[in-house]
Amino acid sequence: MSRGDNGESVYDDKRRQFLKAVGLGGIVGLAGCTGNEPTGTTTSGGDGGGDGGDGTSTDGGDGGSTETDSSDGEASSGMKTFIKAKNQPLTHLDPQAINDGTMIELGTVYDTLLDYAKEDPTTIRPMLATDWESVNGAQQWVLTLREGVEFDDGTPFDAYAAKRSLERAKKLTAGQSKPYDWIESIEESGDYEVTINASGAYGPAPAQLTFVTTSVMNPTALDEHWDEENFGHEYFKTNVHGTGAFDFEEWDKGNKFVATLDEDNWRFDIDDPPANLAIPEEANIGTFRGEIVREQLTQKQRVAKGDIDVSRDINWTNTQEIVNNNENVALYDGGPDLYAKYVFMMCQREPTSDVNFRKALAYAADYTGIAEELFGTGVPWGTPWPQGIPFRVTEGQYRRDLEKAEEFLEKSVYDGRELKFRSIKGSTNDKVGSALVANFEEIGVSMNHEDIPWSNLYEQLTSAETMPDLLMYSGWPDVADPDGPAVRYWSEYWPPSGWNTAYYANEEYDEMYIEARESGDRQRRKELYQQMQQLLLEEVPIIWLYQEKYQRAINANIPNYSYTPGDFNYVPAHQFTKNG
Repeated sequence: MSRGDNGESVYDDKRRQFLKAVGLGGIVGLAGCTGNEPTGTTTSGGDGGGDGGDGTSTDGGDGGSTETDSSDGEASSGMKTFIKAKNQPLTHLDPQAINDGTMIELGTVYDTLLDYAKEDPTTIRPMLATDWESVNGAQQWVLTLREGVEFDDGTPFDAYAAKRSLERAKKLTAGQSKPYDWIESIEESGDYEVTINASGAYGPAPAQLTFVTTSVMNPTALDEHWDEENFGHEYFKTNVHGTGAFDFEEWDKGNKFVATLDEDNWRFDIDDPPANLAIPEEANIGTFRGEIVREQLTQKQRVAKGDIDVSRDINWTNTQEIVNNNENVALYDGGPDLYAKYVFMMCQREPTSDVNFRKALAYAADYTGIAEELFGTGVPWGTPWPQGIPFRVTEGQYRRDLEKAEEFLEKSVYDGRELKFRSIKGSTNDKVGSALVANFEEIGVSMNHEDIPWSNLYEQLTSAETMPDLLMYSGWPDVADPDGPAVRYWSEYWPPSGWNTAYYANEEYDEMYIEARESGDRQRRKELYQQMQQLLLEEVPIIWLYQEKYQRAINANIPNYSYTPGDFNYVPAHQFTKNG
């Protein structure tokens, strides 16, 4: 859907010949331009980062047949289908309003202005913007936009399209829109240039523009379906108009999401593209299929058989079993991920409002045993910033120390009563929760732990009055800039506006947070973020339990599998080669 960076046809002849040889045109002709009305049953969404569980469910069923139609058209076309399974359904199709871990599929059909370097969340790369620079001490950000990109109906991507989408991201109160308070206004400073005026100097701007909620949406469709109440959300919940590598084809809510490769996508037109945009000549994925498979046993069986290429939710024990017993399955090891396990402690109510009590629990937790022995693919954590975030402080990192735990417990207001500890339903959370309960009992603290369905849990955490004493779930920073983890502790990010589910509030922290996000001085930002971490280590509103290693059982016939760190955008299936 593009004409080249300069508006002229510069399509790679070898690539076009390859696509024609394998018959891609016949597949792409099936792609739809708008969404389908959802069918099937719906299940609840996630927590901003998924549940971190293993996919088991008491709902019954696996969200569909154990067989798939993944081979449809493959024999005649030569193109392959890539299937990614998970237990968490896509709740709707509006990328700017998404509020949970189901956003991954939408990165196949929508593009953001900027992107991460492939497998490196701390380096920013071009996407729909080819260049970006700060002006006036980061009070303004000027973006040069890619030329020759079109939406599904021929509407050109230009300064108006970028401006329209950014304005909507700022106005929309659904999803993760809170971080866009920094945008004061957007100007069309050229046909293919926009200037973003910040409400103050704002250093994290490039990282924020990589997040899925800044996905660029067709301005023609936005104008046609705009309303002042929800800004077109009702329409975009079930309709897709993007510039992604894939064209939307089908959404069966609660069961599957299907998109087919766009042979005229702008990515094919780029000379000497960076790694995040390069498409190898041998790439042959013509269809992306996201499936909801709620039962882990079914996921395990289907990965072993080869009719699922990768599953997000299979636990480490089952992953090892599948890899060791099936020659057609390989282990992909992406190393430590930004995806991590948090235990939030309610800071607005005793006894967890007492910092001595919070320290007692933090020192009682067996970080290493839970991460490495129980979970299996965890990296013991213990500090506010996960690995992979710049300016990380590790001095003062929490580790199990029962002597210190008992010392702080003795100084606390804890009166011996049983506390409420909740997590999202899943056998991993059940096991980790049980292990923590045993850790706490060793120092004389009693916990009632239950893992419950997300919909029920979400109702509890959106109010300080109903929030449990302890809450455990997995999540990741929205962006790999330090502002990503820092926003989680900002008092204005309490639910339902954000994910500060500890209901932590500290005026000193808030002042440093605002100064750090408004600063254009990298050294000053570093100083502030490190001071903020030291304050958090002292007040420990969260037990930072472990980061997950991105280790998955994958189809061994996909030798160049890769992922976006944290799963917070998408799996770049259009770059993959599937043999056999």
